[in-house]
Amino acid sequence: MKPTFFQLFKQRFNNLVNQERLGVPEAKIRQALHKTQMDGLPFIYFSFGIMFFVYALIQYYLLNEDGQLLMVQVAVGSGVFLLAGFVVLLRGHVPAKYAERGTAVVASVILFTILLRFYLNPVPNQSANLALFLFGAGVMFTSLRWYVFMQMLSLAAWGAIYYLNPNQGEWLYFGVMIFVATFTGLVAHWVRMHALEKAEIFRFVEQRQRKELIQRTVQQQTSYAVGQRITSILELDTLLDQIATLIWQKYDAYYVGVFLPNKNRLAIQAVAEAGAGVPADGLKLQAGLTGLVGWVMANGRPLCIDDITRDFRYKADEKAPNAKSEILLPLKMGDKVLGVLDLQSDKLAAFSPNEIPNFQLLADQVAIALENAQLYAEIKQFNQQLEQKVAERTQALQEAYGQLERLDKTKTDFITIASHELRTPLTIVNFNAQMLLEDEEIQANSFHKKWSEGIDRGAARMEEIVQSMLDVAKIDSSSLELYLAPVDLTFLLRQVGKRFAEAQAKRQITLSLAGLGKLPEIEGDVEALQKVFYQIMVNAIKYTPDGGTVRVDGRFHATNNSAGEVEIIITDNGVGIAPEIQELIFEKFYQTGEVMLHSSGKTSFKGGGAGLGLAIAKGIVLAHNGRIWAESEGHDEDLLPGSQFHIVLPVKQPE
Repeated sequence: MKPTFFQLFKQRFNNLVNQERLGVPEAKIRQALHKTQMDGLPFIYFSFGIMFFVYALIQYYLLNEDGQLLMVQVAVGSGVFLLAGFVVLLRGHVPAKYAERGTAVVASVILFTILLRFYLNPVPNQSANLALFLFGAGVMFTSLRWYVFMQMLSLAAWGAIYYLNPNQGEWLYFGVMIFVATFTGLVAHWVRMHALEKAEIFRFVEQRQRKELIQRTVQQQTSYAVGQRITSILELDTLLDQIATLIWQKYDAYYVGVFLPNKNRLAIQAVAEAGAGVPADGLKLQAGLTGLVGWVMANGRPLCIDDITRDFRYKADEKAPNAKSEILLPLKMGDKVLGVLDLQSDKLAAFSPNEIPNFQLLADQVAIALENAQLYAEIKQFNQQLEQKVAERTQALQEAYGQLERLDKTKTDFITIASHELRTPLTIVNFNAQMLLEDEEIQANSFHKKWSEGIDRGAARMEEIVQSMLDVAKIDSSSLELYLAPVDLTFLLRQVGKRFAEAQAKRQITLSLAGLGKLPEIEGDVEALQKVFYQIMVNAIKYTPDGGTVRVDGRFHATNNSAGEVEIIITDNGVGIAPEIQELIFEKFYQTGEVMLHSSGKTSFKGGGAGLGLAIAKGIVLAHNGRIWAESEGHDEDLLPGSQFHIVLPVKQPE
């Protein structure tokens, strides 16, 4: 229903009278208005000071009125007074809270000059000057009280002059002018103040929104950095320490702690800490089930505390020294509370309840990292148990499955190699390798530097083995997830080929890519396909003698019922593959030759490995609805018949 004229008028009037403050305190708006008013006062003092000097000249040379000399003296004195005020204001000696009084001073000087001339020359047309003042004062003041005071003073003076000189006939006309000027000045003052207040409110809201945007940007950057840690670090202690340090650095908190319950869940303790509130020898706060941390753990809800010591749940053992305010967030996965993220500040009311959603997003990231790390630990334990069971059952299956004796032996050899390589904990090796690489004294010593870099490379290879095992586990459990996107195979193959530049130069192997320029883009997972081509190229280089060649070709096949297929062929002139094992090589843990005689280099001639590469490649290709197979005339280390690996991938994945 269309609103009536009266409703529109009422709405407009309410908008004018009832200013929507958008959460900005009135005192803050008033303070800002005083600041704006004080910023303009020097210009007002200077302008009217110059005006009084000009008025003195006009009065002296052009006007012939009663009390001329007195008015000239008053004008010059007023000009000197206002210019002196201009100098004082310009130096910033007057606080902004005195802006109204400063405005009242200059208004009083002007009013006094007008009334003096009116008193000395009491003719009705002098009322025009007073009417002009009544209107002009409306845009000078920001306080209605001061403006009304000036109006009352002006009207009282006009009334007194009229009372003393009532017999002149034009008083009624100029009285109407005074009334109109008074009313118009009030309206102008009201509208101006409404506009100024709205402008200040919008300015404060814009500042608040900018601050929130900066906070959200920091939160997103921190979440992104935490996400990177999640994908790169799975050891729980290292992961949580780095996350706590990262949050401290991004938010400049006095103390950041990650609290987790102990095994029997009777106590909660900080497992990772960072910040200025943590001494050099560590802090490791303890929390009970009844304190602030315990409350968040039990209720699964965040807390924002302006003054920690005044909260009834406060416990001294869970507060860093000198901490005054705090924000606590539950680390939740679904309905399960895994722990508590605690940020403390050495300032009162340092955190706002409005920040809780942003911090909670960060806490959710930490919870994901915590859950992943715990799952990783469980997977490690499960893998160890699985390896043990495989070792126990291999002997029993040898008699029943004679055809698989060679494969079973290879699996056993793999388990032996994996156990040997994983004996030293990967976390300790990684940590110490990084410490050595960052030590300036070690880096200055060429021998020590070489050794530390060797340790780091060994740890990196161990990570690749563990990652391969995880990839195989995903493939076996049908939990491999693909993130499909357009893939430029030509570019991808060239990028993968560049990773073997060092091996090519070292072993003088030629890697050539031909027939790839006209291949169409396919739909696939870039990261997964990189693993496929990397594993096939590694295999080709590994079984090609020094000085050999590896060639990568591509072709497009049109089909009737789809967008077509792309076939990639990787050919080498290496030792070849025996026909009877050309399918077995794609089984996990399968290796050719004596495992313990393999070299440790993954691109060395007949170098060893965990026997997972081709299995991973096959699993990823099948997940893309493709096909993979090997062709070779046979195995011969003298004649070098070579091998061909064919990878066929659909251009478009089925719906």
